[in-house]
Amino acid sequence: MADIYVFLGPPGVGKGTLGDLFCAETGAIHVSTGQLLRDEMAKHSEIGIQVKDLIAKGELISDDVVAAMVTNRLGEKDIQSKGCLLDGFPRTTHQADMLDSILTETGNRLAAVLLIEADRDMLISRLTSRRVCSNQACGAIYNINSQRPAKEGICDRCGSKLVQRSDDSESTAIERLHVYDVQTAPLIAYYTASGQLVRTQSRDVDAKENYQALKTALA
Repeated sequence: MADIYVFLGPPGVGKGTLGDLFCAETGAIHVSTGQLLRDEMAKHSEIGIQVKDLIAKGELISDDVVAAMVTNRLGEKDIQSKGCLLDGFPRTTHQADMLDSILTETGNRLAAVLLIEADRDMLISRLTSRRVCSNQACGAIYNINSQRPAKEGICDRCGSKLVQRSDDSESTAIERLHVYDVQTAPLIAYYTASGQLVRTQSRDVDAKENYQALKTALA
């Protein structure tokens, strides 16, 4: 029986960075539903063909399709022996119910659901601080708070101008956080009621410090 972890948290809270540190230390496998979709399409599997057709039609991927992919992945030998961190699933209470069934079917257990919380102003600052090189052939990415270029507004690699993408604007950041609030609040209540929710705080410090707080919360 493998341990399955779920990390919840708003955009910009650092789930990706903290998840990478967690998997590197524990050996758990990072399972992203987005990557599963891409893998299935690349394999031209039955699910992959179905997903590609839905995307071509501009339709949403159903919960049943996502659940089928997650079930297949969690039943594989590497997950069975090492456990995993689920990224992108569940997103709703209906998917949380599905995950319970998947874990029963695959013989795994939900070890913890970790909620990573953070100050809202800090999140907006993080979400709006990314800058990218305007030269698409270069594609370098910077952060005006934590990873600044040597010369303001200029790419270190190729000397091209740095720009802010439209999806990194403050209005977009606020909307993304609103969507998170609407979608995730029921999940927080769901896992609080089941006694499986663990909370930790992401602060404006080095990622390793936030990771230590995460480990303490899970201990």
